[in-house]
Amino acid sequence: MKMSVMLFPFHRLLTEGKLAPADFVRTMKAAGVTAIEPMLSWIDAEPQKWEAFRKTAVDAGMVFSCLDIGVNLVGESEADRNQALDTAVRGVELARGGLGCPIVLLAGSKAASSLTEGESRRKYGRGLAKAVVRTKGSGVTITIEDFGVYPTFAAGAKHCLEVLEVAGRAVRFTFDNGNFLLADDRPSEVYGLLKSRIAHVHIKDFALRSRDDQKSLTSPGGKQYKGCLVGAGAAEVPETLGLLKKGGYKGWVSIEVGGGDPDPVREAVHAAKFITETWAKA
Repeated sequence: MKMSVMLFPFHRLLTEGKLAPADFVRTMKAAGVTAIEPMLSWIDAEPQKWEAFRKTAVDAGMVFSCLDIGVNLVGESEADRNQALDTAVRGVELARGGLGCPIVLLAGSKAASSLTEGESRRKYGRGLAKAVVRTKGSGVTITIEDFGVYPTFAAGAKHCLEVLEVAGRAVRFTFDNGNFLLADDRPSEVYGLLKSRIAHVHIKDFALRSRDDQKSLTSPGGKQYKGCLVGAGAAEVPETLGLLKKGGYKGWVSIEVGGGDPDPVREAVHAAKFITETWAKA
């Protein structure tokens, strides 16, 4: 099992100088993490800090598992879609040339105000197909995930499959165990639907929270969640890892933290330990 860590939970600390890249990389390596999953938006926003981080990671022998690219391939107009497509292509070029990264995740698409969600999912799929054509020969695999920010759009497994069927077989899937909860899916129940398309994995955890009037992390069925330590919540982390191991998954398992500990580095170390031990027992 190859373990990676998503970088976005650490952006603020890195930007403000409260987390030294060398300390972060050293701690992650000691925990068994050997790859970083960066985000294009931070690379664009903080090019000098990113370059310092990139060099530190590479010098320590780290590689890059996946580049996260925030784009809305549905948009509200053709101009929006073309701009998103250009960003996706630029991200693929960076992944190939600057990072040696085999996978990108295109995340952030949502339903257009003038379209139904079904129509928007079809437009999403067609945008992905165009991205494949424009990046043909790059050697970089394009993926989407079950994006929990918009739980009724493309967070549930069946809706993700709608998008993938339009996009074509070249587009693969990043299986995010936690985000399925936000669509009222159980990751263990939908794994089989998506198994053949999985090229990358995010592992996080959510626990139920007391009901309130906040829409964030609330499923269509009204279940409300909060971030928690990996293994302490409802996102079926052991079951998910067991299914992946049994299914022969050989790709990266990327840790996503947030909300389980005031110190995200400590939270990531806990997650790495839990994932390593759980995988060994599976």
